[in-house]
Amino acid sequence: MLMEISPIEHFKSLVTEVVQNQRVETDELTQFYLSSLLTEFIDPKKLTDEPLAITYLKAMESERELSSRLFKELGDISLFTSGFFSESLRGKIIDIDYYIAMGERSYNHLATIHSGTGNTETEDSLGSLFNELSARFKLYVNVLTEVSERCRLTSSKDLLHLYEQWLVTKSARTASLLRSQGIEPQEFEFKLLQ
Repeated sequence: MLMEISPIEHFKSLVTEVVQNQRVETDELTQFYLSSLLTEFIDPKKLTDEPLAITYLKAMESERELSSRLFKELGDISLFTSGFFSESLRGKIIDIDYYIAMGERSYNHLATIHSGTGNTETEDSLGSLFNELSARFKLYVNVLTEVSERCRLTSSKDLLHLYEQWLVTKSARTASLLRSQGIEPQEFEFKLLQ
């Protein structure tokens, strides 16, 4: 009997296992954020072609709402790339250290944007979340690296490519390969946390 599991459930389960395995003390909001981030990056279009430094400059010069969205995008891309594709960064001009520094700074800016506004409890929670991600960025890179290893995904050609292929072709074979990795293919919309 084949049991269907959504991508968010799959990644939530993996993140929880890895956090326990690595004895990382973190809250459920952070674990949910990491799981959601992994689910969002099933869509390969989330990875931008624009250099991170250009996006960073745009974020620094933008109004609060756009700045927040751009810093979130930068932090997420940096965390995902550092955790899932660190092997592919070896020997490149822009290496893992660059992505880690970009991620830490981006989440730090987000924490500042959302902290101390006094507007809502949600804003304060987001400020705390992004402060946590910034301060412990390398720790969460390690969590995502183990998730990647458990999925046997070490390059961008693996799960992301399969899911992209399934989105286009709806191939039974591709769906079967995804299911063998614990992912039930389905179409869904992505929404940014704000």
